[in-house]
Amino acid sequence: MKILIIDDQTLLRTGMRLFLGSLSDHYELFEAANLGAAVAILGKDPCIELVISEIKIDGSISPNIVEMLKTARPDVSILFYSGLAERLYALPVLRAGADGFIMKHAKTRELARAISVVASGGKYMSVELQASFLPKIDAGQQMEEIESLDRLSDRERTIMGQVAQGKSTKEIAYSLNLKCNTVSTYKKRIYKKMNVADKFELLHKAVIF
Repeated sequence: MKILIIDDQTLLRTGMRLFLGSLSDHYELFEAANLGAAVAILGKDPCIELVISEIKIDGSISPNIVEMLKTARPDVSILFYSGLAERLYALPVLRAGADGFIMKHAKTRELARAISVVASGGKYMSVELQASFLPKIDAGQQMEEIESLDRLSDRERTIMGQVAQGKSTKEIAYSLNLKCNTVSTYKKRIYKKMNVADKFELLHKAVIF
């Protein structure tokens, strides 16, 4: 099986390569440090069956990463292996057409399972993510929370993720090359769409979802 690893950090690509090598001698591995290189590789080799990719590349989250990869290879399976919060980013990319999402702090046996499931044509979600879909108070509240997250734009979801990481408005503005008042406006929109009053309620809902 041919597998493409996408990550802008050389050490992490190397680590994934070594891990995949420990799983099977039959994997033929490719690496890309950015989406442009990844798309080029997929275009040149029609036999690549699996992509293992970080979501955050070159310091930003591409809102159309799944679309770009699927446009290059419509039948390729995609597993996201990311350090970003699963509860914030897994559902959007899975709905966009990805086949799995696993956190970088997951145990190696779980990572091996995720790779096996997705490589076999299946769909992978962690037990914790699956459990988050179960009713916590009632089905209506759970559906409301899912729909609230779906109403966020890609930019709003990115900013929400940084708020959840505890970053200040100034830090978010600097990282996204935005003005502080622009970030503040985005935060107000996020609070309204998520039906929360402030960042503390937002953090609570992000943990629950």
